[in-house]
Amino acid sequence: MRRKRLTALLLALALLVLSLAGCGKKDPDAFRTLATIGTKRYCVITRAGDRAAPFVNAAMEALAASGALAALSNQWLGENRITLSGDANALAALEMDETLAGRTLLVGVAQELRPLSYTENGALRGLSCDIAAAVGELLGWAVQLQPIGPDEVDAQLASGNIDCALGFDPTGLKASKFETGVEFMQSDIVVAVRAGSEVTSLKKLAGERVGTVNDPVVTAAIRGDAKVTKHASGATIYLSPSRCLSALDNGWCAAVAMDALTLRYAMVN
Repeated sequence: MRRKRLTALLLALALLVLSLAGCGKKDPDAFRTLATIGTKRYCVITRAGDRAAPFVNAAMEALAASGALAALSNQWLGENRITLSGDANALAALEMDETLAGRTLLVGVAQELRPLSYTENGALRGLSCDIAAAVGELLGWAVQLQPIGPDEVDAQLASGNIDCALGFDPTGLKASKFETGVEFMQSDIVVAVRAGSEVTSLKKLAGERVGTVNDPVVTAAIRGDAKVTKHASGATIYLSPSRCLSALDNGWCAAVAMDALTLRYAMVN
C-alpha cells in the first residue's frame, strides 16, 4: 500500500513539474553576496520520545530515496536543493500500531516565509506544506498545518500545538526535550546587496545598518561575525524577507542578512 501511494505521488509531482516548466523566471543573479556568515539547517524536529517521530523521519527518508523531495524542490526552488540521500526501506523496518494508524499529524511550518510556507487565497502553500502533505499521504495520516515563527518551535512543541516542526533549524533547542530528526536541506546565511549596489564589501557598510528577519539562527550569525559587527552600525529586524528587501531598496539599510534560499527567492519573485 505504501509503495502504491509513493508511486502515485511521484506521478502527480512529475505532471506538476512539467506543467510549470514553461513558466518565465526573473534574473536569478539579482543580488551579490558580500560574505557568508553561517549555515541554516532545515530539519524535522519533534518532542523527545514522541511515538510518531520515527514514522515521520522514515517517511522523509523514503520520499528522498524515491526522488519525491527532489521533485518538490525543483518545483518550488527551480533546482534540487535536497541534501538527504534517503532510505527506500526506512518505513519497512517500522510497524505501525492501531493507536497511530489514521491519526492526524500536526505540522508546524514557517510563517509567511516564501517559498517554504505562505498564505495565498486563504490556503497555505509552499515547499514545506507540500512535503508535509507527501509525508501524510505516504503514512496514511491526515495533516494539519500550523504556521509558526522560528522562535516558537520549542513552545509550540512543548504545548502540544504541533507534533513536529518541518524545515526549522534546531540550534539552541534543548536536546533533553526535543529531538532533531532528518536534515533535508541546508542554506548559507549571507550578507548581500542588490547586484548594482555601490556597497562592494563589508568595509563599505561602515556606519550603515543591515536589514534582517526574525530568525534566531540568522541574528546569532550576525552577532557572531566579527567583520559585520565591526563595520555595520547595527541590524534592523523586519517582519518578512519582502519587507527587508523593500527597506534595502528604500535606503533604510545598506545590505540584508538572511539565509540564501529565501533571499534568492524573494529577490527574483
